[in-house]
Amino acid sequence: MGTLVAKLLLPTLSSLAFLPTISIAAKRRFHAEAMVYLFTTFFLALHHACSGPGLAMLCFLRLDLLHYFSVYGTALSMWLSLMALADFDEPQRSTLAMFGVLTIAVRVYQDREGYGVYSGPIGTAVLIMATKWLPKMKEKRGLYPDKSVYTQQIGPGLCFGALALMLRFFFEEWEYTYVHSFYHCALAMSFALLLPKVNKKAGSAGTPAKLDCSTLCCACV
Repeated sequence: MGTLVAKLLLPTLSSLAFLPTISIAAKRRFHAEAMVYLFTTFFLALHHACSGPGLAMLCFLRLDLLHYFSVYGTALSMWLSLMALADFDEPQRSTLAMFGVLTIAVRVYQDREGYGVYSGPIGTAVLIMATKWLPKMKEKRGLYPDKSVYTQQIGPGLCFGALALMLRFFFEEWEYTYVHSFYHCALAMSFALLLPKVNKKAGSAGTPAKLDCSTLCCACV
C-alpha cells in the first residue's frame, strides 16, 4: 500500500525539483525567471496532486485550468531561460520577454499537448540568439560567447532539455509515473544550467538576492 501511495505522489513530489532552480535563479538575480519557475512549480505540483485519487480537497481550481497553467508555465520558463542566456540589453530584453508571455499564452490555449507548445518557443529563441550571435562571431572571427559558455551552459543545458522532451513525448507510455518524474528533474536541471552565472543587467550594488518572500514578490520591480 505504501508503495502504491508513493507511486501516486511521485509526479507531485518530483515537481519540487524546480525549487533548487528557483533558488539558483534568485541568487543570480534573475528575479523574473525565479518568479516564473515558482509559478510553474506551483501549478505542476497542484495539477498532479489533483489528478491523483485522495487529494481532490487541494483542488481550488478546475483541473483543465491547472493543466493549462502548468503547460504555459513550462513553455514560458523555456523561453525566459533562453532569453536570459541570449543576454539582451534593454529595451530588447523586456520586449522579447513580453513577446513570449503573450504568444505562448495563445499557443498553449490552441493546443496543450502538441510538440509545437515547446518547439515553437525553443525554435524562435534559438533563431533570435543566432541573429544576435552570428554577426558578433563574424566580427570577432571566433566563438561568441566564450567557449566556456558552450561547454558549461549551452551544451549541458540543451542536452538535459532534449532529454526532458524525449521523456515527455516519446517514453511516457512506458511507465508514466517514473518517466514523467524524471522529465521534471531533467527540465529543472536544464533551466539551472542555461542561466548565466550572474545577471549583468541587474546592477552591481549589494549582494546577490536570496530566495525569500520579498524577493519573489518584488521580482519584476
